[in-house]
Amino acid sequence: MGFAKAQACGWRVCAENTRNAPTAARARWYQVPAVGLAPRACIVITLVAIAAFDSTGAEALLNRFAAIHVFLGAGVMALGLYAGLSLISGVGSLILAIAETLPQFVAGGAMMAALPFAQATDPAGPKSASDDAVSRARSEMQIGLYAGGSKSPPSDVRLVAPDGTDILLKDVVWKSQPFKPSPYYGGRGVDWNTTFPNFGLMVDFTHAKATAIRSQIVNQTGKRSGVDVPPREPFDKTFRKLEFTHGLNMLTFNGVFRITGVHRRLIPYAGLGIGFLVPHAEAWRAGEKKADAVREAQVTGMALQALGGIEWRIFKSGRRSVFTEYKFAHAPNVVKLHTGGTVSTKILVHQFVLGGYFTPWRKAAPAGN
Repeated sequence: MGFAKAQACGWRVCAENTRNAPTAARARWYQVPAVGLAPRACIVITLVAIAAFDSTGAEALLNRFAAIHVFLGAGVMALGLYAGLSLISGVGSLILAIAETLPQFVAGGAMMAALPFAQATDPAGPKSASDDAVSRARSEMQIGLYAGGSKSPPSDVRLVAPDGTDILLKDVVWKSQPFKPSPYYGGRGVDWNTTFPNFGLMVDFTHAKATAIRSQIVNQTGKRSGVDVPPREPFDKTFRKLEFTHGLNMLTFNGVFRITGVHRRLIPYAGLGIGFLVPHAEAWRAGEKKADAVREAQVTGMALQALGGIEWRIFKSGRRSVFTEYKFAHAPNVVKLHTGGTVSTKILVHQFVLGGYFTPWRKAAPAGN
């Protein structure tokens, strides 16, 4: 039974018009059948899960700023779910295709072993143009969305204020909660160079989170209002709230390098980037009026990131692909307080990403390919 692309969502379904086609012309592409409503079903499942397992999701909708993040995050999570299903289906089809052609590889290997003892009677034929086309990098533009998980290790927090306060809180523990509103998500655009198509420039936006646990006991040094602080104390003696939940936003500009020729459907890549930190900071000192607390977006520093992953070109259409990736970000934040002074901390973010690319433009293959 052959399979053809379903235009609605990119999954493959049984094609009636291929049943009578010659065997050589039939597509040997095995996929889990799906209907055109699959993307919408993923969105509905994601929204229902958020509402069912976290009541703050519904409450967040009452706040316009939070609502934007909830809807964006839910949409990206749904796309991530759909990409995950596509990845599983595509990998399964790849395994089946390999299993199907394994006897041919074994026979080919036996022939290769016999070649040193054979005498050539014909000159070698030309290299397959189609094989060359799929193994060569070409200039293209990609747009991607992704979701995933993130984790931040403990870091020091320093509070400096004009009332004689200068405290260093050591190894403050952060919780990331990447799947709670607003969830971890991001988007990017990649432009692969025309002259050197293995090199690209990427603009990447990441929405992560970091919330200091209020109940933790921390080691500390310094003075609070001119008085020495005890060596160990509950965190909430200094802060009623310290978090970057709407979120720890990073906008970076990255150089990316990809390796082609490994496999026509697998493209490893790696990159380095630098950019801006624009978190929505919430800093509320203990004993401070709620009106004086910081609840706003600020440009708090420069972000550095390194990334590496694999692009999975598992679709017949060359316009869509899935990628899995690890990203590491260094985010030094300096938050300005309304009452004067600053809160500074260097947050490291480990990120595990699943996303999808759409390629709106790609340079045509050279003539003859």
